[in-house]
Amino acid sequence: MIEPTGVAADAATILFNLPDYRVISTSLSPGGGRRVIVETEQPPGCPTCGVVASRRKERRFQRIRDIPVAGAVEVLWSKYRWYCEEPACGRLSFFESTAQVPARARSTGRLRDHLVDAVIRSGRAVSETAAAFAVSWWMVRAALTEACVMTLPDVDELSPRMLGIDEHLFRSVRYFQDPESKTWTRYEPWMTTIVDLDTGQVLGVVDGRTTGALGTGSSPGRWHGGSVFRSSRSTPPQRSGKRCGCGFPAPPSRSIISTWSPWPTRP
Repeated sequence: MIEPTGVAADAATILFNLPDYRVISTSLSPGGGRRVIVETEQPPGCPTCGVVASRRKERRFQRIRDIPVAGAVEVLWSKYRWYCEEPACGRLSFFESTAQVPARARSTGRLRDHLVDAVIRSGRAVSETAAAFAVSWWMVRAALTEACVMTLPDVDELSPRMLGIDEHLFRSVRYFQDPESKTWTRYEPWMTTIVDLDTGQVLGVVDGRTTGALGTGSSPGRWHGGSVFRSSRSTPPQRSGKRCGCGFPAPPSRSIISTWSPWPTRP
């Protein structure tokens, strides 16, 4: 007869499904919401020497942000400070941390993953995502930045087969007056986006939409080998960009002018 020797997880822990944690208490908060108190399943190792701790020093409750589980949930982590009992280690004590909630973090890893998926895969706005998950706009942007740094390739090492260029007017036209001559100057804040047409990877964003700006953002030393520019509009800077300033003279048979645009543009 085979019998399990480990401790089976309780129903609340299985339903909450936060890796490396178990649910020790659930209750209703005074406002009618749900409160879940969790703690780690295994004693942690010292972050300096790696020796597994066995003696607790103190405990505190830390509120952490997490994904909604059948509605909003207030999550409290019963977090312990442990003694490091390795004589050769210079660290006397340490607070535990996990892969889901690293040191000095205030939100779970699965929450950050859901924020990134909502913006990247579902195409939801950052402000809409922040409101849906009851977090700040800055937290969503920080999660996106972290995901980009961890997953996006180094664009300087890419050799795209086809390059796409598209211009954007990212704010309204402004007028500036010279304090000495009192003359007014019209300023149009244009930017040009360079993308890999095969993968959709953004390779660079440069100020302006002139040939010089395009040549600065797509120098021959960065991307090379059979690249072809595809313009979203037949504008003079983009047409000239296909002939000079970029280092990629496009063969006439592969030169494309169309109404395609990787991102929506202002009419």
